[in-house]
Amino acid sequence: MKKVKLLFTGAISLIVFGLLLPQPIQALLVIIDSPIKIFFVIHTLSLCIIVGIIQGISEECGYYFVLKQISKKEQLKSLPFWFGLGRSLLHTLYDIGTIIVTFTDIRVFIFSIVARMFCFVAMIELTKIDYLSFQKKKALFLWLSVLLHAILNDSLYAYELQLFNAAANFDIWFLLVYSIAIIVISIIICRKEQQEDADYC
Repeated sequence: MKKVKLLFTGAISLIVFGLLLPQPIQALLVIIDSPIKIFFVIHTLSLCIIVGIIQGISEECGYYFVLKQISKKEQLKSLPFWFGLGRSLLHTLYDIGTIIVTFTDIRVFIFSIVARMFCFVAMIELTKIDYLSFQKKKALFLWLSVLLHAILNDSLYAYELQLFNAAANFDIWFLLVYSIAIIVISIIICRKEQQEDADYC
């Protein structure tokens, strides 16, 4: 499979597993009148947690499945990078477009762009963790990826709903710190796996 096709597959996977699959499920929690909706209206923090978990499972497990299917046909060392690039590029273009449309302060604008660039790399690194999960047959990596993704969505959603007091631009700072943490975690995991492979050989 060519690299461009992998990039395109990553972008399509984001649309399917990041939007088309989880969004209707999340909408059911807060739109249709039911005891579930009443519960989440009262317990808004629980809603943030559930939304984050749904998003994390849908995206990371979806990418895991697609990467696994692709790897059966194509043994390309750079597969997770190109797939992750497609996923991350589409997401980042959308985010930057939103920033450009809504920005009012040039310093905040620059800071937001920098944070999104780090997040761009972090999304690729999460894809590498998904790939390692099935490649090394370690389910723990996949659940770590799901958890990390859920934490991002939980925190930003709770901030958006003003469930906690936070300084101005908390969401940007959080995204930057979160992204750096993901990058570091991925590097540690990849190096550890490479060392284990070297010791095994």
